[in-house]
Amino acid sequence: MSKKKIIVIGGGLGGLSTGIYAQMNGYETTIYEKNPVPGGLAACWKRKDYLIDGGIHFLTGYKPGLSLYNVFKEVGAHKAEYVDIEIYARYIDEKSERVVDISSDLGLFQSDLLSLFPEDKKKIRHFIKAIRGLSKTDISEFGFKEPMELMNTIDWIKEFWQNRKALKYFVGKSMQPVKDYVKNIHDPMFKELLLYMFLPSVPIAFLWMILSFVSQKQMGVLKRGSLDFAKKLEERFLALGGKILYNSKVSSILVEENKAVGIRTEDGEEHNSDFVISANDGRTVIYEMLEGAYTNDKIDRRYKEWKTVVPFVCLSFGVDMEFKDEVWMTFFKTTDPIQVGDIEKEHVIIRFFNYSPYFAPDGKTVIQVDLETNWEYWFTLRKDKQKYDRAKKDLAERTIEWLEKRYPGIKDKIEVVDVATPYTFWRYTLNEKGSYMGFLPSSDTFTSNIEKRLPGLEGFYMAGQWSMTTGGVQSVIYSGKHVIQLLCNDESKEFIMQAN
Repeated sequence: MSKKKIIVIGGGLGGLSTGIYAQMNGYETTIYEKNPVPGGLAACWKRKDYLIDGGIHFLTGYKPGLSLYNVFKEVGAHKAEYVDIEIYARYIDEKSERVVDISSDLGLFQSDLLSLFPEDKKKIRHFIKAIRGLSKTDISEFGFKEPMELMNTIDWIKEFWQNRKALKYFVGKSMQPVKDYVKNIHDPMFKELLLYMFLPSVPIAFLWMILSFVSQKQMGVLKRGSLDFAKKLEERFLALGGKILYNSKVSSILVEENKAVGIRTEDGEEHNSDFVISANDGRTVIYEMLEGAYTNDKIDRRYKEWKTVVPFVCLSFGVDMEFKDEVWMTFFKTTDPIQVGDIEKEHVIIRFFNYSPYFAPDGKTVIQVDLETNWEYWFTLRKDKQKYDRAKKDLAERTIEWLEKRYPGIKDKIEVVDVATPYTFWRYTLNEKGSYMGFLPSSDTFTSNIEKRLPGLEGFYMAGQWSMTTGGVQSVIYSGKHVIQLLCNDESKEFIMQAN
């Protein structure tokens, strides 16, 4: 009996995860990827002797101790090399000249906060107490074990019971966005620290959860970069018998009698399959590849009203200097804002790739500056290549001057300059507005659900970050698992998992 065929659109982490679980469950799977390498947003590129990583910032659950590790083993991600984070980030307020390290040592972190912000001692103790509480639980799979579509009342009761010790941290005021949680904080630096530790729109419980992983030594960075992580999933997929066709951009989905039956690539070739699973940009799939024929008011509202994360300009510098004492990530509230297009940015993020020898030659370092920016500015500007290139060059020069004031001598030691704008990320991935993490995480989206099927269309499913209410590595990997769980359920067959 021949195997049923699945075509997956997109070879990012969501598409690779989908392919892995499809192969485990006896399907013949082919992934079509527009780029020459896997990973999508988990991207790296070489500039002379430097490796630039524009993808994954950090990961959780990559080693034994959390249930998420089992999923990493299933998709082969546990074979990547990781470096544990001792300090989540350093926050520098240049106006007050105060510095705080967000340490994995909660006792030290609390002591530093109380010393810096004595007026906010009640809030600080509440904040640290919640992190400690979550640190004693394993919530890495909470809400991810099964796709929402397959969970009934009894399943939910079991889920809540298994996570009962952590639930009090995810109800009531714990789900208020950080921007509301900080309203009664006295010290402006403490307020800014919480607001920009991740995103102001996420529930405060999300910060507690992130820092609980840090305190458990379950958060790390990739020793060999994002592409290496993606290649571990690619290896797993290929070892299971899957097939990837690179440089193969899908232009449309073939539909017969309201059933997806294959895809058409940009070169006009048609490829048939029993099922089609998209793991690329949601708007492109729904409103272009399927011409908006399979949607409803809920889906239309989501793509009309839900915001996407604010994109970054990512400036990377190969520097003939070592920065051994710098924390891997530093947040600046600067007194010297950097002009980015038509906006001045006083919040600057710097990443020092000083934790691994794979990013730069001995004695040298990759430094990356991330600046939030306006999508429309860059997307409009790119129509005039000369103006676009000049804007990138000018921004790089301004950023270098800003760095020189903080790290004297760096200006003359820069050997490589690389500027990736939101348009760069859009051109490479086609993600809406250059989004690096799908829809903007918020208190509302955290309690929502995105269906992985489209109304009225059989044989079609959606994976990837646009099929989840939050982006990130964990979500997209689970999205692929969920899709195949749904498919197996629809075919009345047992879903199979195989650890690698």
